[in-house]
Amino acid sequence: KGAKDYCKNNGFSNFAECLLVSEQLSNTVEEAKEEITKKGKPDLTKTAPEITYVASEEIPGATVPYSDYVLWAYGDSVVFNAENGTYNLVGNVKENQSLSSAMQGKWTCGTDGHASFTACGTVYHITSMEGNTIKTASSRTYQIANTIGSEVGLYKTTDNDGETYYYRGDVYNNNVKFAGFYWKIIRINGDGSIRLIYNGTKSNATGYETSINNKGEAYTKINYDPTYVGYMYGDSFSKEPTKSGEVSFTDVISEAKYYFGTGYTPDASTKTFKLTGADYQGTFTEWNNAKKLNEGYKYTCLSNTSNGNCYFLIEIIKLNTSTSIQAYYYAYSSTSYLETLKDVSSSNAKTVIENWYSTKFTTATEAGQTADKYINIGGTFCNDRSFSSGDGYSLSLTTYYGAYDRILNKSAGASLICPNTADLFSAKGSAGKGNKKLENPIGLLTIDEGAFAGGLFKKNERYYLYTGQYFWTMSPGRYDSQNASADLCAISSDGGLVCISAANWNIPYMRPVINLKSDVLLAGGNGTMDDPYTVKLAN
Repeated sequence: KGAKDYCKNNGFSNFAECLLVSEQLSNTVEEAKEEITKKGKPDLTKTAPEITYVASEEIPGATVPYSDYVLWAYGDSVVFNAENGTYNLVGNVKENQSLSSAMQGKWTCGTDGHASFTACGTVYHITSMEGNTIKTASSRTYQIANTIGSEVGLYKTTDNDGETYYYRGDVYNNNVKFAGFYWKIIRINGDGSIRLIYNGTKSNATGYETSINNKGEAYTKINYDPTYVGYMYGDSFSKEPTKSGEVSFTDVISEAKYYFGTGYTPDASTKTFKLTGADYQGTFTEWNNAKKLNEGYKYTCLSNTSNGNCYFLIEIIKLNTSTSIQAYYYAYSSTSYLETLKDVSSSNAKTVIENWYSTKFTTATEAGQTADKYINIGGTFCNDRSFSSGDGYSLSLTTYYGAYDRILNKSAGASLICPNTADLFSAKGSAGKGNKKLENPIGLLTIDEGAFAGGLFKKNERYYLYTGQYFWTMSPGRYDSQNASADLCAISSDGGLVCISAANWNIPYMRPVINLKSDVLLAGGNGTMDDPYTVKLAN
């Protein structure tokens, strides 16, 4: 019967209060909070649930996923990692390769979209080729040996508004149907509102069906500057191009035929560069063998067109390997950290999410009211741009942002307190905390919330945020000066927490987050996938 009947029979009509007392069928809200508090702090250095893995035997007759446009990585053999259930390619590993007869007898992760992907949950042994086509292959995958620990349900921590109660682990009863969509409850916020994350248009949705913007653009169009880790950002850039320090640039595809030029023309109005004298095209190995650097061909946009504009320009010093060069790069860069925090321009993510809200929530109805009437306009979303190293704005330094330090470096624990007011996004017209920069009261998950939910920087397919698909959070990870890459954090396709390039990875997937008002009432359901909660407005 669950919460629906327990709350109804015991007089708990408020939705947030019902969630609390239903956790352990408490007699009062105060008793429920005490019982949750007694559970203590979970171990955020482990996934929830904690999982161990074993390798499978090699199974013949495998079909290797294939796509014409994806380059491959392969190795002579594989090593299994029992901690995260993945195989690593080892022995003469080659990356960024076209499918060819050279792969016969080799191991590969297949073609899941990452040209340099060298570890995966399922690995393929290519046993024979027919021309450039795989004829036969076998596979090995992982199996879950054991699920350890009992960290599941509600736990307590603190956010910017007070005590917050969040769901963790393999939760089955945090499902809500609202505004014609399905959602997962993340937590009861410190102000009593209920935080939900979008989970699709059907109760059992998985993969890309749990997100919006599935065929749209990446989080941000460009990412060569630290500015672009912002959900919004200041657009005050230098009037002249900035030259970076010497770096080992590793974003080179060995088989790609790039254009090289003898000069360049900057354009301050568009903050871009155009190659001049770009009459040589070839791979970096071909360019090096032809001694084109001696002829002055030292500039490239890493593009296969000669007349396009690029946001950052590379000046080559030397070739290190077929996929790495020693170089400088030029870009129109931020002038100060404070300028990056001036929220003037919106990221692609913010535009997509807010347009979706405008389209859906002012037309969808719930119990006779438009869905926006249920939303807490004072709800906040954290785009934490505090940093632990670097300076947050220059090209010459790698900046590590707060979330990266808390979650991936593990020097501090996850936190639901947003440290900077400028980074605490709230809607225009709201009376509460936040910067009031949002057009609509909607945002994205933070990577800290992913950690509290049970995620870590390794596989976890058993907690409620796992979908089998990458999706973005709004937490900055780092600015990598070695590759001119602004990295945002995401939940990966295996449920792990990662920080990756916000523009270079072809990941458009976003799961909107909303906050229901603190006084909404339970209308029905018990929170399971088959019988999700429904809500109604207070009279």
